[in-house]
Amino acid sequence: MLATALLAQQSTTRYPFRDPLPVPVEDFLHARDAAGAWTAELAGRPVGHVCRTGPAEGFPAASLLNEACARAHGCDPSRLTYVSAFFVATAARGAGIGRRLLQTVVDDMRAHRLRPCLEVLPTHPGAMTLYVSTGWRTVHRFRPEWLREVAGDEGPDVHVMVLDRP
Repeated sequence: MLATALLAQQSTTRYPFRDPLPVPVEDFLHARDAAGAWTAELAGRPVGHVCRTGPAEGFPAASLLNEACARAHGCDPSRLTYVSAFFVATAARGAGIGRRLLQTVVDDMRAHRLRPCLEVLPTHPGAMTLYVSTGWRTVHRFRPEWLREVAGDEGPDVHVMVLDRP
């Protein structure tokens, strides 16, 4: 049901940006490697999700992202954690579900004494507005190869953001 909710909102939000996904939906949602995950439900149906993962790994720019975030946080890269697979169903938007999910994952990150990071495309204005309004700041921008393949050189760059201590 969670995979269905994610894919149902994709045509409206363009998240995930790649359609179709290059991996199974369950892998995109970090079903196997999340360090923590939360799903919002209304009337027993999933309407939002967020998870956290460890430091970036498994893709060419991972070390650059970790270096940028570690430098911004003034910490070792092993202390980094990333917000991932974060979405809210189109019909549930505007009810504060995204803000509550984001606060839940951030509270968990801080409880584990980890430093919050995330990646976002500016083509997701609702996400960008939420992140900026809750104190996240961009510390790096880059264009991964997958994005170049999908959007060319004229498309947006990924913003790498961190959330400083309160």
